[in-house]
Amino acid sequence: MACVKNDLRQVIVLTNPDYVYRVPNYCVCDPVFERDYDQIKEKNKDIESQKIKITLYYLAKNKNVKLHVTNKTHVKKVKEAFAKKMEIDLKTHKIRLLFRGQELLDGNPLYYNNVEDMSKIQVMVNEI
Repeated sequence: MACVKNDLRQVIVLTNPDYVYRVPNYCVCDPVFERDYDQIKEKNKDIESQKIKITLYYLAKNKNVKLHVTNKTHVKKVKEAFAKKMEIDLKTHKIRLLFRGQELLDGNPLYYNNVEDMSKIQVMVNEI
């Protein structure tokens, strides 16, 4: 597979010349968060802890849950607070939080995904 870049598009050529794909730049996703994770981890002490208010939308039950947390709160704590308010057993259910097209991972603080005051997060709950 060969990869050629120019200003307008990126062209990917597979080993068989019959298969040529022209992929626009906006379709190629650079994993920014993974690349910068170590730098963000080091700057953790520099980021000020701020109180924020987030709204969790639980679409399956058509309910909104508002939580008061800080931007340094880990996603796992947010899931636990949501489960407590909605009376969901975490041993029998899996909770996923989605924000701006990305799933929020348990080990990351909210600021890692740029969750700010008055942010809206979608909730998906699946039974295990």
